[in-house]
Amino acid sequence: MKTNRRNFLRTSSALLALPWLESLAGAAATQPKRMVSICTNFGLYGPSFFPEQAGRDYQPSEYLKVLGDLRSQFTVFSGIAHPEIGGDHASEACFLTSAKHPTAGGFRNSVSLDFVAAKHVGPATRFPLLTLSTQDGSPLTHTASGAGVPALYKPSDIFARLFLAGKARDIELEMARLKRGQSVLDRMGSSFASLKTRLSAHDQQQVADYTEAVRDMEKQLHADEAWVQKPKPVVEAEPPSDALDRSDNIGRARIMLGLAKLALQTDSTRVVTVFIRGMDLKPPIEGISEDHHGLSHHGRNQAKIDQLRIIERAKMAVFRDFLVALRDTKEGATSLLDQTQVLIGSNLGDASSHNTSNLPILLAGGGWKHGQHIAGDRKNNTPLGKLFVSMLQRYGVETDRFGTGVGTLDGLV
Repeated sequence: MKTNRRNFLRTSSALLALPWLESLAGAAATQPKRMVSICTNFGLYGPSFFPEQAGRDYQPSEYLKVLGDLRSQFTVFSGIAHPEIGGDHASEACFLTSAKHPTAGGFRNSVSLDFVAAKHVGPATRFPLLTLSTQDGSPLTHTASGAGVPALYKPSDIFARLFLAGKARDIELEMARLKRGQSVLDRMGSSFASLKTRLSAHDQQQVADYTEAVRDMEKQLHADEAWVQKPKPVVEAEPPSDALDRSDNIGRARIMLGLAKLALQTDSTRVVTVFIRGMDLKPPIEGISEDHHGLSHHGRNQAKIDQLRIIERAKMAVFRDFLVALRDTKEGATSLLDQTQVLIGSNLGDASSHNTSNLPILLAGGGWKHGQHIAGDRKNNTPLGKLFVSMLQRYGVETDRFGTGVGTLDGLV
C-alpha cells in the first residue's frame, strides 16, 4: 500500500485521521522538518545562563544544568545579537526579523523567520504557521510587508482550532465563508490594479504591500477550502482551561508548549512560534515577593536577582520538559526533536538596563551536531541573522541572507 504522512481509517461514511505510524510509513518515507521559535521578552540573567568556557568541554551554567541530560541535543550561543536594534521593549517585535531601530519615526518592520519558513511549507499542513502567546499583545510574527500577525493566546480556542471537528452544517458555513472571501479578494485585486495608475510612488508602495497580503490571503483561502473538509486529528489530551491565574506565566507557557507539541506531532503545522510574555504581576511561585517585571530591573540588587533566578529556573524547566517531550516522541528511527529546530532566546541581553546586545540564545534539535557553546565576541557581536540563515537553509529554504545576517553561522554543523 502506498502511504504518506496523512493516513486515515475509512468507514462507509467517515474518515478518522491517524497520527504518524511507523508501520504505515514505508521504507522510503521521510519525516517532515519543523521549526519552533520561542521568545521570552524579559531576558535571562546572563551570569546564570552563559557558560564560562567555549567549545564542547564547557561547564554547564546554573540554567543549563536545569536541562539535565539534554546537553547533546542543544547548542548555546553567546556574543550574538541583532545589530542596531536598541529600543528597549520595542525590540521584541524585531526578535525574529532583525529590523533596525524599532523606536525610530516611520519604523517599518520586515519579514520574520517563522513566516519565511511557513511560506516554504505552503499548504502541506492545515496551519502553515501557528503563532501563540501566553498573553495578548504585540506579535513576534511579521509578514513579507512587515505587518504583524496576531498571536492566539486562549488555550481552549487554540485546542478547538487544532482538534475539535465541526458539525456538517458548520463545515457548510465555513465553506461558504471561504468562497465569499475568495470572490471579495478577486474584486479587491482588480480594483487595486485599476487604481495604481492614479497614485503617488509612496501610495503605490502601500498598495503593493496590501495586494501582496491579499495574494497571500487568497493562497491561504484555497488551502483552507481543501483542509476544511478533511478530518482533524484525534488526540487523547483534554481541552485546556482558560481559567489559569493570569499571573501564572510559567503555567501558561507550559500549556502553550504542550499545545505546540501536539500540533507538531499530529502534523497540523510544521512551524510554531511561542511568545512567553513577561508580566507586571507577582507569579505564584514560592519565594517570590515582587512582580516579574520589577525583578528583571534588579539594578544588581542581589535579593532581587535571587528571586529572578527562581522564576527563570522555573522557565528553563518548562523548556526542558518541552524538549524532552519532543525527544521522547518517536518517528520511525528518529524523534520529533531530531526533526524540529527549536530556537529559544530573548530580545534583551540585559533586561535590567534594556540592553539588546549579547542575547541569550539556545538552539536545540533539528539534526545539528549539538553539545557545544559557540562563543562570539561580546563587544562585537555576531549578527543573529546568520543563525537564522543557517536554520532556514537546514529547513530547505535557499537563501544566504536574512535581515542583517549574511551567510551562515560559523561553527554550527
